[in-house]
Amino acid sequence: MKRNAYQKAYTYWKQGQLEKSRKLLLSSWKQAGGRSIYGMLLMAYILRDEKKPVSEVRQLRELLAAFPNAPERNLLADAWSLLGSALRLLGENEAAVRALLQSVRLEPSPAQKLVECSNAIFAANSVEAFGAEDFQQLYAQYRKLLAGLHPAAYPRPAWHHEKLRIGYLSPDFRDHAIAQFVRPLLREYDHEAFAVYAYSLAEREDAVTASLRDDDAVWRRMAGQPSAAIAERVRADEIDVLFDLTGHSAGTALPVFAWRPARVQISGIGYFNSTGLETCDGFLSDVHCAPEAQSPYFTEPLLRLPRSHFCYAPFTRFPEVAPPPCLAKGFVTFGCFNNFSKVTDGMLALWRQILMAVPGAHLLLKHAIFGSEEGRTYTRKRLQRLGFSDELCGRVEMRGLSREYLREYGDMDIALDTFPYPGGLTTCEALMMGVPVVSLVGERHGARFGRSFLENLGLGELAVDTRERYAELAAGLAQDAQTLAALRQVLRPKMLQSPIMDGASYVRDVEALFRQLVTEKSR
Repeated sequence: MKRNAYQKAYTYWKQGQLEKSRKLLLSSWKQAGGRSIYGMLLMAYILRDEKKPVSEVRQLRELLAAFPNAPERNLLADAWSLLGSALRLLGENEAAVRALLQSVRLEPSPAQKLVECSNAIFAANSVEAFGAEDFQQLYAQYRKLLAGLHPAAYPRPAWHHEKLRIGYLSPDFRDHAIAQFVRPLLREYDHEAFAVYAYSLAEREDAVTASLRDDDAVWRRMAGQPSAAIAERVRADEIDVLFDLTGHSAGTALPVFAWRPARVQISGIGYFNSTGLETCDGFLSDVHCAPEAQSPYFTEPLLRLPRSHFCYAPFTRFPEVAPPPCLAKGFVTFGCFNNFSKVTDGMLALWRQILMAVPGAHLLLKHAIFGSEEGRTYTRKRLQRLGFSDELCGRVEMRGLSREYLREYGDMDIALDTFPYPGGLTTCEALMMGVPVVSLVGERHGARFGRSFLENLGLGELAVDTRERYAELAAGLAQDAQTLAALRQVLRPKMLQSPIMDGASYVRDVEALFRQLVTEKSR
């Protein structure tokens, strides 16, 4: 492939002209009689941006088979990274972890190695077979890679201020799901006792950003800054509690903790498992998610709030609650709007069992992957591989993303939560739309989120700890149209009156924790 043809195709891709870039690549390959590693990787990026993960996976596997020992290790590492991300979108999380760890092995950049290891840790949360020891091994690898960046910890701070200084670190102070869970902390804090500093890593700020900004808070735009520079800024601000809101999610700034810029450093809300860092002093949780303060899945202690460690403050104006669709259709519709990457083969097999137990029942799935024919075809084949008959497949409806998705809860009678990575925002939205959520509880911290939501709503009986009870509960609820209709009327009022949406009480609980942590650290 001629270099100038590749450069032109690359320019088209950067400009968002995906079809032009694709056609130029295909034409140049035909003329050259072969494909280069550069061109194949660019084609994978085009397919990613076209939201065609099945084709992207096929392209990347062809690339890796054709150039297994290419001298361009950075390109091979990039290909393995893309493959891991695409496999995760398809729900192939165990393969995704392996691909991402291959990227770690090949990646020449120490900083990027750390990013890929973090991505592998995130993907591992959807792998049912991963135990505490498996996670601890990943954390050890992450710490070793982080040490390779040679962070120099600051000395123990000696400052004392009239107000405790709280720093929030996140790339998601924007139109993002996490913004709906941090607004009370940024807006409803005790202004007499606390000073708030927000370290925004968002590349683009928007109207949501503006709504999060309190007039008295200090807002630092830190997008694109290296970890050392962010740590330097935090240290200069003399922060008492630095609260990371991202964990190993996209855009993480966890490496900042290695410099120890703040008196106390904690994580939570935007993630659900351990940071794996010894420089993290605690992870925000509650008594429902964390039976004990210590967990074999964590390197840091769990900081257990007495009610909920979430506070849902939606920006959305919710449509009216619709009656349960089973009353008009004559059959029950189960559904799941969770990210489909969370849907394991084990959960699909369990949902198959539920559909077989409830004659005529349907299953409604909604995610970006179903917006393309290849995504729907891939999923149908996956269902068939797991024992779904043609008749059962006919009862599974797959819908792509849509702007009015909240109204589509009117097409669902019962929401089925995922496991071991459950819903967060989607659980809150389902409950606000009057749809009961059946949740499976596990031993991992994140696998207990559904229990926390439901216990705080007074509906803890909808969170069960075995697959058998999950299937029985879902099937039993499907037989009780009267209960479904009653829940439709009471779930939104219950949500509005619950600790999950009581911003004032939540912030007081968190602020009491801040005081306790600073006092303990100052001794």
